[in-house]
Amino acid sequence: MLDHLYMSVSNPERSFEFLLAALKPLGWNEYGRFSSGGPGTEVDTFGIADGANSIWLRRPKGDVIEGIYLGIAANSTADVDATHAAALAAGGNDSGAPGPRPQFAEGYYAANFTDVDGNEFEIVNKSWAPKR
Repeated sequence: MLDHLYMSVSNPERSFEFLLAALKPLGWNEYGRFSSGGPGTEVDTFGIADGANSIWLRRPKGDVIEGIYLGIAANSTADVDATHAAALAAGGNDSGAPGPRPQFAEGYYAANFTDVDGNEFEIVNKSWAPKR
């Protein structure tokens, strides 16, 4: 289960719009925007959430963006398919078409995509996992 994740990206607002579109089929929505510099400074952190879990996007502290690999649970294979399609429509890159992944486990169905910074997302439905 994911509670929250901070992710450095080259353009937080662009990545925010991308993930809003890509993760919409899983019920993720805008959660908030704030300034890490305090009141009166530019908004630099953007959050999306599905109710219990959140992803926060911000600029890197240095010059290098170190990518992440994030697996997000889906309640059905149809949700996996819809999320992958939404990610590609929003400008993401395919890094693994939706389908079974028997090399991991029987009943493991997933799709992978990357955002513009190369961060990788795996949307996965495990037939044995409880629904969220």
